[in-house]
Amino acid sequence: MLTRLIPFHRPRSPARAGALQALYDTAATGWQDGISKLGFLAAYAELMQAVPPPASHPHVLDVGTGTGAFARAWVDVQGDPAELTLTDISPAMLDTARARLPDASTVVAPLGAAMDGLPPQDVVLCAHVIEHLDDPHASLSWLFDRLKAGGTLVLALSRPHWCTALVRWRWGNAAFKPDAARHMLATAGFIDITLHPFKSGPPSRVSHGYIARRP
Repeated sequence: MLTRLIPFHRPRSPARAGALQALYDTAATGWQDGISKLGFLAAYAELMQAVPPPASHPHVLDVGTGTGAFARAWVDVQGDPAELTLTDISPAMLDTARARLPDASTVVAPLGAAMDGLPPQDVVLCAHVIEHLDDPHASLSWLFDRLKAGGTLVLALSRPHWCTALVRWRWGNAAFKPDAARHMLATAGFIDITLHPFKSGPPSRVSHGYIARRP
């Protein structure tokens, strides 16, 4: 399995991008243990179990991978893809993601246009990224364009809750009600949009999972 690691850079402003990168670089060391204790690894695994099995040997892209938790959940549930591409704004997070996928070969690529050169993917994963970006509609359209016809998007997105407000105080993320999220996905061109609420713990309060398909 070949894994490329490509920084993803589309936050609200250069200053915001730098501040967000610094936050994630600082948090990288304890991030995986923290989200595990909060129940996110189990929640991600549940979401991946709901994804219809893709074609054999799929190409999978994880946008904003962080420490690789979403991608690791995919591999654990769905098996090794033919190719897995991980992206993030934080080099320190990407270093940790490499350790979470120890059998993968890795290639670090530059920022920016390199991502637009990726071939269309069978599956795009994206957990808690859209809420940090200046134009969620444009960002979902960008993800749509990364998919092959018939390809699948697996999305985790923050939802309104007082717990989310506490998270937003530190990270500056937005939050979206399910109807708004489904509308954005449909506007971007996705079909077969399904909501997958997380069952328990902090994930159930701060986020939802979504699965959608490119026609």
